[in-house]
Amino acid sequence: MGLNNIYFICSFFLLLALLIVCQLIRLNMPQLEEKMVLGQKGLLLLYSYLFAGILDHRFAVCIAIITIGTYLVALYYRKTKETFVIWGGTSLLLIILGYFKYCNFFLTSFCSFLGRETYTLNIILPIGISFYTFTAIAYLIDIKRGKYAPEKNILDFALFIGLFTKITAGPIIRGMDFLPQLKLYKGLNWQNFGIGIQIFAYGLFKKMVLADQLGVFVNDVFFAPTAYNTFTIVLASLSYTLQIYFDFGGYSDMAIGLSRILGFNFPANFNFPYIARNMSDFWKRWHISLSSWFMDYVYIPLGGSRKGESRTYFNMIVVMLLSGLWHGAGWTFIFWGFCHGIASCISRIVSRSETVIKYASGSLCRVIGWLATFITVSLLWVVFRATSFKNAIDVYVGMFTIHDGIMQPYTWTFFAIIVLIITTLKMKKYVDDGNYYPLVDLTTVKGMTIFFTFVGLTIMLGYYGNTAFIYGSF
Repeated sequence: MGLNNIYFICSFFLLLALLIVCQLIRLNMPQLEEKMVLGQKGLLLLYSYLFAGILDHRFAVCIAIITIGTYLVALYYRKTKETFVIWGGTSLLLIILGYFKYCNFFLTSFCSFLGRETYTLNIILPIGISFYTFTAIAYLIDIKRGKYAPEKNILDFALFIGLFTKITAGPIIRGMDFLPQLKLYKGLNWQNFGIGIQIFAYGLFKKMVLADQLGVFVNDVFFAPTAYNTFTIVLASLSYTLQIYFDFGGYSDMAIGLSRILGFNFPANFNFPYIARNMSDFWKRWHISLSSWFMDYVYIPLGGSRKGESRTYFNMIVVMLLSGLWHGAGWTFIFWGFCHGIASCISRIVSRSETVIKYASGSLCRVIGWLATFITVSLLWVVFRATSFKNAIDVYVGMFTIHDGIMQPYTWTFFAIIVLIITTLKMKKYVDDGNYYPLVDLTTVKGMTIFFTFVGLTIMLGYYGNTAFIYGSF
């Protein structure tokens, strides 16, 4: 059940109604405040498990196992201070993730290498397992580093791992960002609701009006790229570049918006990635919670840039290979990660050259850097989207050879480009002010008119076919 599902939205407002009742009791009967806070957190946890369990009860069981296991490992470490406890718990989490997500991939790869008939196991892929497993791993490592003490309250910890807004596709929220909010939980209020509902609507527009409409065109072209002419294939590649940003960016906004409605403040997960001027800048702007996770828990422990240039490049490639593998159990994802690693190394070499340093402040140099980064990222999205290497090669050949075929100038792509340019130019000022979203005052007639007009346009222009989130499968 996705965050854009009508049944989810209806059930969410039912949850809000129950939370409002608890909040009213808190405000009018102070002597019951502690019990009402407990009740609100209990409702959130129950709903979170129903959210996962309604798809498959085993999904909820998997979240519970990881939650309880991580909780006990942290408490045992607090008692013994033995490092092997943390590494053992982290290894176990990685084994669980590897079993569910990569077991069949390695089995099929091994069978293919030996020339045997493909053999797979009947293994489910729990929803969002990559996200909450990485959350749990970060928690254990942060405990070892002494950033905060292990959480004793099992209810707070269970919400930290399994809150429904971030189960499907993140963002990956750290303990230091979320656990203190749970301790000081104030429940619902109008200000948070007004901000959160606008962020949610903004994300819903990205998802339904832009990403899903683009997806129709992208799916058709990537399914049979040899049937289309050069222009159409190039347009489809560009469309996927836009689609994956609006899809995942839209989900992140929806998750952040819903969390804000519930009283939690999560940091933005995207910062205009397509205006990045080099590959390093791109990964600081794209899927920020994952990029920072790999930076803190893989790149820096490997030595970062502290052990010479050769080791730095090695570390960069390793991190991007792991990032590719994290995104999907397939050789195309691994190759995508490897290419990003190589591109990042080249970008670092270029940015550190004396000639570039001398002219780096020039407008032409900035434009060239942006254009090279955007083209590189867009070309690599092809292999990320492709169902196989053959499919990717067909698309690349179609892009770089002049040939006839079906001509389809998809107008929604041009509409999405215009929206992207306008929002980037207009919203940059909000980022500079510490706010990533264009908010209106919902206490005024003007603000309400703008908001409901925007929601109405989203409903009218939205696509209502296959609306699964791309990152929901990761």
